[in-house]
Amino acid sequence: MDENKLEAKLLKIKALAERGEGGERESAIKLYQKLLKKYDIDEESLQKDTLSKHWFTYESDIEENLLVQIFYMVTGDPEYFRRQSRTHGSQCGCMCTNFEKTEIKFYFEFYKDALQQELEAFLMAFKLKNHLFPDESARCFVPEEAEEETEITDILLKAQKIAEDIDKSSPVRMLSGTVTEPEPDNSID
Repeated sequence: MDENKLEAKLLKIKALAERGEGGERESAIKLYQKLLKKYDIDEESLQKDTLSKHWFTYESDIEENLLVQIFYMVTGDPEYFRRQSRTHGSQCGCMCTNFEKTEIKFYFEFYKDALQQELEAFLMAFKLKNHLFPDESARCFVPEEAEEETEITDILLKAQKIAEDIDKSSPVRMLSGTVTEPEPDNSID
């Protein structure tokens, strides 16, 4: 195995061992120790404490927000940098060690996927709460056939729970000017 790939893999496993929970943590610790022994690697050689600027690519504002939070979680330092590149797109960077860089990459990929799943559930909940589906007045309305056993997916159940807490929006109130700003709470607790 390529030395750089091995080091990256070991650093990811070590990050999981340090921040994981329960059985996940224990499995990562065992695997980490096994690989150190197998490849005869000194643990201290993995921990290069030199700080340097590392860049990470993201695709949206929400991913940038997540990435910056992960920088903060891993390094404890709120400072970060931005840049636009024709070849790499939008990037954020921070001062970190090679170990922290690997940890940031690992957490960003993990939480980016988890965030995407949550956003999909939220969007479905928003559509449900605001009834953003065609009715009889829609030009191409086709009534849905009633199915005897409708399969309810996990994401639909989650969306229904989220929808309960979403405020319903009304474009009619917005157009008629009846939407009012909430009055400031001037009470003293």
